[in-house]
Amino acid sequence: DSIGKCQLELSSCDVVTAWASGCSWNEALAISGAAPGDLVRTLSRALDGLRQLGNLPYLPARGLDGTVHLEASGIHPKIRSLCREAANEMDRYPVKDMLPFDEAELDNTEESDEDEKDDIIEEEEVDERT
Repeated sequence: DSIGKCQLELSSCDVVTAWASGCSWNEALAISGAAPGDLVRTLSRALDGLRQLGNLPYLPARGLDGTVHLEASGIHPKIRSLCREAANEMDRYPVKDMLPFDEAELDNTEESDEDEKDDIIEEEEVDERT
């Protein structure tokens, strides 16, 4: 009873499999029927799970000397490899965060925000004149 229970949500398997196989974002939205934010969350959680499984250690149930371990922790290398491959395929926009965090790019964004404010003020002045 020390082993916890895990409940799997299988309704997302089709869209997760399609996304890992390279379908487009619009195809994934059509398959899932979910809102874009919900789909990103679903795919991100699947990606996180694949990464975790891909990083588990491999400790076989049978040792090289023939000893049998009653409990084997870890995961088979082939399964780890498949999880890593799927994670690499799934890690793309919009699931992968493509936002810039470079300070120079943030400075350019602030300048463009100021330009937009100036444009709005000019439009308001033109509207007041008419």
